[in-house]
Amino acid sequence: MLPTFISIRVLDIIDVLLVAYLMYQVYMLIRGTVAMNIFIGILSFYLLWIIVRALEMQLLGTILGQVIGVGVIALIIVFQQEIRRFLIFIGNQYL
Repeated sequence: MLPTFISIRVLDIIDVLLVAYLMYQVYMLIRGTVAMNIFIGILSFYLLWIIVRALEMQLLGTILGQVIGVGVIALIIVFQQEIRRFLIFIGNQYL
């Protein structure tokens, strides 16, 4: 008999497929642009924050957490044109 934590619902599969589709579309929009390099740098910074939290480094974790909190606004500013292109792309597909 399978343990209860392995039970997968149809909704879980749909959720994973939707996230994969959105991530693919974002990748296609920023592929080959300067934004891709910025995104990789931000992703590296986020992974460092996760490692610091896992190692329970309180001070560095707090500092990186605050930088990431402010970084959300910076992301919107940096990726403004890519976000706009993505929204236009989504709007054009459904019209």
